[in-house]
Amino acid sequence: MLAAACGSTTPGAQPNEVTGGLGGGGASGGTGGGGGEGGMSPGAGGSGGGVALPTGGASGASPGGSGGVGGMAGEGGAGSGGAGGEGVSDSGVVDGDSGTELDPSCTGGEQPDFALSGWATQSGGTTGGKGGAMVQATSGAELVQALEDKQDSATPLTILVSGVITVASAGVDKIEVKDVSDVSIIGAGQGAELDGIGIKIVRASNIVIRNLRIHHVESGDKDAISIEGPADHIWIDHCELYAQYEGVDKDFYDGLLDAKAESEYITYSWNYLHDSWKAALVGSSEDDTFDRKLTAHHNWFHNVNSRLPLFRGGNGHVFNNYYLDIADTGINARIDACLRIEGNYFENAQNPYVSAFSDVLGGGELSCNVLAGSTAFAYADDVQELPSCTASVPYDYDAVLTHPERVPALVMANAGVGKLDDPTAF
Repeated sequence: MLAAACGSTTPGAQPNEVTGGLGGGGASGGTGGGGGEGGMSPGAGGSGGGVALPTGGASGASPGGSGGVGGMAGEGGAGSGGAGGEGVSDSGVVDGDSGTELDPSCTGGEQPDFALSGWATQSGGTTGGKGGAMVQATSGAELVQALEDKQDSATPLTILVSGVITVASAGVDKIEVKDVSDVSIIGAGQGAELDGIGIKIVRASNIVIRNLRIHHVESGDKDAISIEGPADHIWIDHCELYAQYEGVDKDFYDGLLDAKAESEYITYSWNYLHDSWKAALVGSSEDDTFDRKLTAHHNWFHNVNSRLPLFRGGNGHVFNNYYLDIADTGINARIDACLRIEGNYFENAQNPYVSAFSDVLGGGELSCNVLAGSTAFAYADDVQELPSCTASVPYDYDAVLTHPERVPALVMANAGVGKLDDPTAF
């Protein structure tokens, strides 16, 4: 099953969902196949003696077959071995590279753009340690010392981390980015690793965390990365965060990427979060409803139970993320949170976007989301259909927006560590 949240609806579909198929191409010299049926208006008919799909086909003389309901007749073959162009149907445009049908009512490009986007660009922007000093940290102790020294300095600082950082090498139970501003912590080359120890950002401003692999955090707060206000202008980019899902209690580890209290102007981008009961908490309790103004885009969430994110209060923007194998709930807007949920791709995801487990519901502004595989909604007394709202999104993000049908391939290829030529350049 494949549905894209653009255009008209079909009976039983979620608001803005559509379905539909693309007709197949005929064999050489034969008649093209008919267009597929569905609420999206079916695709083009196949070509006679070739194909109307982008793979091209053998030459032939017979005309294209008739389109299905709402479809168009296919054109003749492109010639022996010839590459077909973009076949056009009433329901969209066929991607000439992949054969994927692209709904024209959904916008977005096909190339990755790693520039900072989202809420972290607002109210002065987020630059971290850019333009300041740079130090190397090859052990936990060196990383801790660099952060402590920064408390007494106004000069922006980039800490370039290499090797493996552990509780033993750090001499502490968590790496605290505390009482500092204008700091970048960046993994060198293919990415540095924090094994068993996480990062906590608190009483901090203008912080960039990039190209780090953080996993199996059993010490300190047991979060891979925790942002606890007051904190503002935080960019978490191209990191890989994971723990263990199967075979452990849900509370053995805590979250992968949490934002709590008065933290705001935050962007999560191009991260790979996987194998965890709890992914991304925004607001730690029913009373923690501060407007955190958070954007999450082009992240890959795989084999996770829930919290993708769990979002209490305030405004958020969740776009172009790839959700794969989500067991319980995906995006969960609670307690008057209003999220723009746009251009995401959900595959085998239970309850992709809902309002669950709070007496006061949150809401969503839904646009161009794709529901694929076994993705389904399972509403219950405490899992409600997401009410509609209008989110505050004051920034321009057209340059980074990806067409939703291209999200899985693009995100899998570019999310996580070791994907940047120079992670210090931004």
